[in-house]
Amino acid sequence: MRPRTCRAMYHWAMYHRAMYHRAMCRRAMRLSRRTQALLASGFLIIAPACGFSQPATAPAQASCAASEARPVVGQPYSPGLAEQARRAAGAREVRKIEPGGAYTMELNPERLNVEVDRAGIVTGVRCG
Repeated sequence: MRPRTCRAMYHWAMYHRAMYHRAMCRRAMRLSRRTQALLASGFLIIAPACGFSQPATAPAQASCAASEARPVVGQPYSPGLAEQARRAAGAREVRKIEPGGAYTMELNPERLNVEVDRAGIVTGVRCG
C-alpha cells in the first residue's frame, strides 16, 4: 500500500532504499565469505608442500650448566669469582642476585645467576 502524503511517500522511499542497500551488502558479504573459505581451504592444501610446516628438530639445549659452578658456593662474592663461575658453567653472562633486589623475571638459558646473602657470601648458583 502506497502512502498518500508527500512526507509519507518520502519516508516510504527512504525505508525501501535502505532495505535494498542492506540486502545488496549482505549478498556481497556472502560472496566474500565463500571466497574466503575457498582461499583458506586452498591454503591448507598447498601450505605443507611450500615448506610452511613446523620443523622436526628438537629445541636447542641450554648452554649453562649450574652444577659445574657449585664450588663457588660458600665463598665471598667478588667479580673475579663471578667470572670464574661463569666460565665453569659455560654461560654467556653472569648476574648477581642479592636479597631485596629488583630483577627481571625473563628466563635466559645462557645466563648464570649467582645468589648472594646480605653478608656477601654466595649461597647458590642457577641458570636462567
